[in-house]
Amino acid sequence: APAVVSEADLFLRLCPAPTIGITGTEGKTTTASLTAALLAADSSHPVVLGGNIGTPLVERLWELTPNHRVVIELSELQLPTLSRGTTVAVYTNVTADHLDRHGSLDAYRRVKRRLAELLPAEGTLVLNADDPVVAEYASLAAGRTVMYGLGALRSGGVGVVDDWITADSGGRVMPLSELRIPGRHNVSNALAAVSVALLFGVAPESVRRAAGEFRGVEHRLEEVATIDGVRFVNDSQGTQPDAVIAALRAFEPPVVLIAGGRDKGVDLGELPSVVAERAAAAVVIGESGPALGERFADAGLRRVERAETLDAAVELAEAIARATRHDDGIATVLLSPAAASFDMFVDYAERGRAFKAAVARRAAARTGTAE
Repeated sequence: APAVVSEADLFLRLCPAPTIGITGTEGKTTTASLTAALLAADSSHPVVLGGNIGTPLVERLWELTPNHRVVIELSELQLPTLSRGTTVAVYTNVTADHLDRHGSLDAYRRVKRRLAELLPAEGTLVLNADDPVVAEYASLAAGRTVMYGLGALRSGGVGVVDDWITADSGGRVMPLSELRIPGRHNVSNALAAVSVALLFGVAPESVRRAAGEFRGVEHRLEEVATIDGVRFVNDSQGTQPDAVIAALRAFEPPVVLIAGGRDKGVDLGELPSVVAERAAAAVVIGESGPALGERFADAGLRRVERAETLDAAVELAEAIARATRHDDGIATVLLSPAAASFDMFVDYAERGRAFKAAVARRAAARTGTAE
């Protein structure tokens, strides 16, 4: 056995309760938080949420019983340290994140595969059928597989039929219109969470009620305030091009994007063309700001501005949003940086809080109050 044991591995060795491991490039925290909320709708089983978020789980081992349910968010830093898997393994998606750390997409995918490879024979793999990399993981696992996705409903899976989240085994669960978290990618996260809740026997009506009450996670498409027709959205967690694309598609135009920070060494892919198509303007900040602004302009974005601080960026973005807003419509200022935060902030959460503080100052500066 290795002399050094990670906290996550130690926890999995000692935990008496069923564990639900949630991993993927994006959507982990939202999916883990929603999964915990849906499982908690069945009051006969206490639920604990941890891993990358919340309390260090090892500190809670003493209170856990076989009756508990434990939801664990697992990052690619934790996966290689595991010697055993979780009872249920959920994959959201696997795209090119953290290439600065792994060197290649293949190396990153090998790391990500670990949770599927460690699944016990009595375990269940919950996979996003819409992600071609993840869908292939079905062949790696010893246990059974449940597929969820926005496309066709798979046998034994969960999908969307006539705008309702629908389980192949149990029929309609809830209409999409009742989900409070914006964007198509969040429908996918909700399908993953619903799959797990149904697997653990939570009643569909309890799932529907709990999912309809879930308001999302801080720093992920978090609607901060709407001030006189300009909505401010904190998506500081959007460090990855695909996350920013999803954020841009979650709101009706006009949208003014605030982006930039520490470059993560990831190919921007479609991001510049989606920014040019969906955004009215971009305000760039941080180390990667100038290069990002150039890429957006090259893709056809007509207005790119540079700001030295996040505060200045919020002020400038608000002014542009007001100028582009239709008479009675809403314009959106979206912080979704497509970069890490370490050039200007301790982490994405500090960046998100700084954005919210800047918005609060903008609200105070206008005689109107924030809604």
